[in-house]
Amino acid sequence: MQTRLCQSYYEENGYVIFRNLIPFELINNLLDLYAQQILISKYPFFRQNTGKYELTHLNEFGYATQSFLDIHDYEKYPKFSDAAKEIFCSEKIQDALRQTTGYESFNLMQTMLFDANTETQPHQDCWYLDTVPNGYLIGIWIALEDINENAGRFYILPKTNKNLDFRSDKPNISVSEWLKRINEYVSMHQQDIVAPDLKKGDVLFFNSKTIHGSLPTISSRFSRKSLTAHYIPSNYQFGNLFITKDYITYKTYKGVQFYRSKPDFSLMNDLILRTKSVFYNSPILLKILRQLYSKFGRIRN
Repeated sequence: MQTRLCQSYYEENGYVIFRNLIPFELINNLLDLYAQQILISKYPFFRQNTGKYELTHLNEFGYATQSFLDIHDYEKYPKFSDAAKEIFCSEKIQDALRQTTGYESFNLMQTMLFDANTETQPHQDCWYLDTVPNGYLIGIWIALEDINENAGRFYILPKTNKNLDFRSDKPNISVSEWLKRINEYVSMHQQDIVAPDLKKGDVLFFNSKTIHGSLPTISSRFSRKSLTAHYIPSNYQFGNLFITKDYITYKTYKGVQFYRSKPDFSLMNDLILRTKSVFYNSPILLKILRQLYSKFGRIRN
């Protein structure tokens, strides 16, 4: 797809697909290290789908049932993380981001790995992470294998990047109420769901305002090995709908700046996370916590 056409399609529909973008050798190397180091580890990784540090749970077919967050910067498993960064920081990804958005360089803000489908509920990324001003963060979903339709495919709702705001009537809405409103919208627009047939090496790029999620698993016999990542153009600040995180610091890998949102497990990091979870669904308490973030910039989110 030509650059101008790619950018126009992305801006209009809120997503675009690049086929055969990631070389198989990079994928195979990552999956080999995943099997050798991560899947068998007795270490509590942070899980995006549960919001907790947990040991890995396997289903009856040997697939991890939880996601792995920020795999690009595991201190305990540097070889695995370097293999992940070879994908996330590759020139192929950077070039596709340029074609999609028209910006020149991008910072890597967050990554995830999925083995089995965690059935992510529909949402927009902008609540959790985005550029400041909002709307310029780009998410990507990378197929690490041919995704079987029975595994529960990733889906998007095209054109929902067009300023759909589920909190305009109530700026201090709780996250649970916000997610409920998005679920109701998706329920009423089932005909608009697009769940593309993604093959190994294919990458779907989507906007921070585009509604997306995972279809239900039809058969747990099938894995759904995949990666996600989130990038911002380097000239933007990082944050979300509520806060500018101008206190963050970046590391660099092969010229690409990257950030890690959740640190490795420790008793202190686990305590901070549990404290934050008490605040998270109370708009008033969460506002206080965000003010502390802005003032001190020390509490890891």
